[in-house]
Amino acid sequence: MFQQFMGINAIIYYAPTIFGQLGLDPNTTSLFATGVYGIVNMLATLPAIVLLDSVGRRPLLMSGAAGCFTCLAIVGSLVTVYGKDWPAHAAAARTALNILNYLTVFVFIYDVNFSYSWAPIGWVIPSEIFPLHLRSTGISITTSTTWLANFVIGLVTPIMLDVGGMAYFIFAGFSLAALLTVLFFFPETKGRTLEETDAEFGDNANDREREHMERICRELGLPVRVLLNA
Repeated sequence: MFQQFMGINAIIYYAPTIFGQLGLDPNTTSLFATGVYGIVNMLATLPAIVLLDSVGRRPLLMSGAAGCFTCLAIVGSLVTVYGKDWPAHAAAARTALNILNYLTVFVFIYDVNFSYSWAPIGWVIPSEIFPLHLRSTGISITTSTTWLANFVIGLVTPIMLDVGGMAYFIFAGFSLAALLTVLFFFPETKGRTLEETDAEFGDNANDREREHMERICRELGLPVRVLLNA
């Protein structure tokens, strides 16, 4: 759920509107920025192919969540202060332009932070933490939950955007909550077997399954070690 409530799809779905609210021309520049945003989103996901197994899941999730929180908090603050009337709060046109540039840049940095971390790892973790006898059910539930959260985000984002900078603070709050959750509750799953992952969660279901298979093999006179390692 953090994958959705950190706000990535809110920005993707309503990018032209959001960039328009950030002061870009809603008919030209914001549409161009939306296209560039999608390209950045795709390219920033690619490093995860290497980083997932070299750096690990936890460091990527924590750094991504911290980056998202920082960017969203900055954007929310700038929108709250300057968003109602950009020129009125600027000492000169150049100052207003700089503020718009900062906002746009931080939105893109937020996208990069999310794309190399929570975007791919949110789909990897469920396949690694469930024991075999629960994997299909567990992944079905996590996938359904993800799309339910996606639906909620698509439904409430237009309402949230009407309250200005508060929308970004809400997403920043979820990013901070995601960071703390990973820091205190998520074990590292890089390079670990299902049995080792189960042990981290205090579950011995795989041990019971292995003992059951060994007992059946012995009763049938089959080579236990060969069958279990097949």
